[in-house]
Order: sequence, then C-alpha cells, then structure tokens
Amino acid sequence: MNILICDDEKQYLESLKIHVQEYMKNHYIKANYYITMTPNELIDKNISVDLAFLDIQMPDVDGIELAKKLKKQNSNVILFFVTNFEQYQDEAMDLHIFRFFMKPFDVKRLYSSLDKAMEYLDESYIDVFLQSNGSLEKVLVDDIVYIRRENRKTILRTKQSKEYILKEKLEDWNDKLPNTFFYLVHKSFIVNLHYIIKYSYTELYLIGNIRVPIASRKQADFHKYWFQYLRRR
Repeated sequence: MNILICDDEKQYLESLKIHVQEYMKNHYIKANYYITMTPNELIDKNISVDLAFLDIQMPDVDGIELAKKLKKQNSNVILFFVTNFEQYQDEAMDLHIFRFFMKPFDVKRLYSSLDKAMEYLDESYIDVFLQSNGSLEKVLVDDIVYIRRENRKTILRTKQSKEYILKEKLEDWNDKLPNTFFYLVHKSFIVNLHYIIKYSYTELYLIGNIRVPIASRKQADFHKYWFQYLRRR
C-alpha cells in the first residue's frame, strides 16, 4: 500500500505520520510512505497512492489541486483532508473525500476512519488486463484466487478456474496487489484471503480444495494478519 501525507505544518505532518504508521504496524499492513511539506514537488511526478492525507491550504499548490491529480492517477484513491479552514468543504466533497478532519485532529476518529478505509479497500474492485491467446482480457483483482511460482513460470488463477501465464515476476505482483487481502504466505504463493475456506497455523485451503503451505518464518505474522483481517470483515 502506498500512503501520502502532505502538510506544510510540520507539527501536524509529524503527528499524522506517527499515528498512521502506528495503525498500519498494529494491523500488520505493509506500507510505503511519501511524506512531504512541499506539494508542488508531487505535481510533476507520476505518483499513484492508495491513501492520501492532504492539507487543503498550502503554498503554491493547494490540497484540492493535488487531490485532483491523485484521482487521475488512481480513481480509487482514498482521500482524507486535514485543515483549519471549513470554507473548502463543499469543493472537497466534489472529489468524494473519504473523511474531513479539522485541526487539531482527533486520534480516535482517525483510527476509526482508517478502519473504514481498510474495509473499503477490501471491497474495492480494480481491473487488470492479462494476456490470453494473443489478446488482452480484463480481470477483476478480487477474482484472483492466487498467484504462484512454478518452475520458472508465474501463474495466476481466477475463481472461474482460468489460469494465465504472467510476464511479471511473483515479487512484482506482490508489490502491485492490494495488501489488505493478498498475502505472500510462501516464496512461491500469493493468496487472496477472500478465498480461504480452511486455515491452520501451518497451512491453508483455498476454494477448489487447493492446499497452500505457509512458510515457517511467515506463520506467526500471518496468524496475526489473518485475525486482523477477520475483524475488518
């Protein structure tokens, strides 16, 4: 997950950073962070994020303009506005802002809002295009049951039991897929938690009675992640 925090006031930037990182750590969600006090440096960059916390009134580039750019890069981005100024709320609502926080923000409300954001990401449908027999087919990310490495091939299987040979490496897909419900349980397996029908500490079963071992070094972390996922559901 890619998270942007942008605020020209250092005290709020640092506070948001601490609390968002703490939330992700406690929920075993891996995230990359873009932290900046200068929004104009982002305008010319090709940056796509899943979650963004933006101050509205900033020098050079305001949060509204930056939010519009982020929406173009990823229409499913979850936007939070944090501001001292109420007069921008109407314009912000046009961008389908997920939450609006007045400074100083309430930490309990922040965590509650992040819970809702994780639920939204779990249910979001993102299209990918995969090559099949010389043509491109659209596949919903949530239809992916697993991606596995087999010999030198990377194979994607959907809930419709269709398989695709992928050009990208397994590691590339691990970075690409939403890590709120995809997990690399083994060096050769990324699984979609939505399709787990049975789980024990050392292995799990996916629909179709597909058995997947959980690497011993990942078992403790996955166990915690699994129960955090169940709480969100």
